[in-house]
Amino acid sequence: MIDPDDSVLVGVSGGKDSMALLHFLLKLRKKMPRLIIVAVSVDEGISGYREKTILNLVNYARVHNVEYIVASFRDYIGATLDEVVKVSSEKGLPYLPCSYCGVFRRHVLNIVARKIGATVIATAHNADDVVQTYLMNLVNNSWDRIFSLSPVRTSSEEFVVKRVKPFYKTLEKESALYAILNGLVQLEYIQCPYAKYNVRFTIRKMLNELEDKYPGSKYGLLQSLLEIIRLRGSQITKKYTKCIVCGNPSSHSVCKACLFRALLGLLSPEEEKTVLEAAKTDPAVSRALSVKLVQKH
Repeated sequence: MIDPDDSVLVGVSGGKDSMALLHFLLKLRKKMPRLIIVAVSVDEGISGYREKTILNLVNYARVHNVEYIVASFRDYIGATLDEVVKVSSEKGLPYLPCSYCGVFRRHVLNIVARKIGATVIATAHNADDVVQTYLMNLVNNSWDRIFSLSPVRTSSEEFVVKRVKPFYKTLEKESALYAILNGLVQLEYIQCPYAKYNVRFTIRKMLNELEDKYPGSKYGLLQSLLEIIRLRGSQITKKYTKCIVCGNPSSHSVCKACLFRALLGLLSPEEEKTVLEAAKTDPAVSRALSVKLVQKH
């Protein structure tokens, strides 16, 4: 996953998993002294939530002399997530808060990675996260997304930064215990106020109940995912194009983040013009811009 001369951007929310990953990679650096590690926390702008977890990173970074960056939705997207959710509701857009959040967080990490010259983006997705996403995509029949759920994602395009998930086979309770034993987080659970709107919330509860009754169920599902990816035969390499608006990796001429920004009215006039021109020749962009609005009652 990581070479001795890599420059690693570690996505750190300040929660148990990401703090455990940062701590673990800093220990790894003792064996790989040329390794560069920069912690990047994305501040989505969720009132009463994110500011609490970011403090974990800031305090840890100061004590351990870790370089860190706090990148906000406000600066990179043009609005906080709270504002995005409000505008989305007013416009009748059919997307849940978590849909915006996940797309915009990846968008910000990609931009920051390019800015600092990172060769690897490491995230703290654990086995629970992966299996939950696997089942969510099964429910939606989203096989392309399932095939992309590998522990390492690379591309032949130079503008795509390699992504790795070091905790891919680590259960959530194990990374949580590691974080607690190393004094990385406080003994309290802070949940995002938008989590209850996501199907992940239900699937997570179901999986935990299944694991309690039939221990090993999560590992079994994880192995089935890896087998599906192996049978596909192209689990770590995906072809990307460069978004004509922001320059981030994209499956189409305009990335999902910029399409969301277009629907929310967060693009500059020049960027908006670029997206509208793309819609004339790219059916995927055209379909995204003509999304069916939610009927208000």
